[in-house]
Amino acid sequence: MKISTKGQYAVRLMVDIAKSDKMLSLNSIAKNQDISIKYLEQIVAMLVKGKLLESSRGHLGGYKLTKSPDSISIKDILEITGDTCSLAPCVNGNCERSNKCYAMSVWNNLGVLIDDYLNKISLQDLIDQKPLANA
Repeated sequence: MKISTKGQYAVRLMVDIAKSDKMLSLNSIAKNQDISIKYLEQIVAMLVKGKLLESSRGHLGGYKLTKSPDSISIKDILEITGDTCSLAPCVNGNCERSNKCYAMSVWNNLGVLIDDYLNKISLQDLIDQKPLANA
C-alpha cells in the first residue's frame, strides 16, 4: 500500500484544521503545511464533497471540520482521497487465478489489518501525540 501525496496532505491539513478553534483559510493552511494553494484547493474540494469539511466564504471564512476530531478516522480521510488498502489487484476480485492462488489470503488478511488499524486512529489521536523528532 502506498499513500498518495493527496492522502498525506489531506491528513496534515485535517490535523491543522482540527487543532484550530476558528475557521482556517487556505492561505494559512498553505503556510502552516508548506503546500501550494493550488494543490490544497483540490484536496479541500474532495474533503468538502466527502462531508469531512465545510467551508464559509467571506472575510472570516475558511474551513472547519463537520464532526469532532475524535469521530474522524485516518481511514475516512484516505478513502476520500482515493487511497485504499487494496494491496494487490486480485483482492478486488480482478484475478483469473483466485481459485488457485495460495497468496490471496495473505493479501486479504493484511488489507484487513491495515484497514482496521487506520480506522482506529482518529484525528484527535494525532493531535494528542507529539510529532516525531526526525519527521
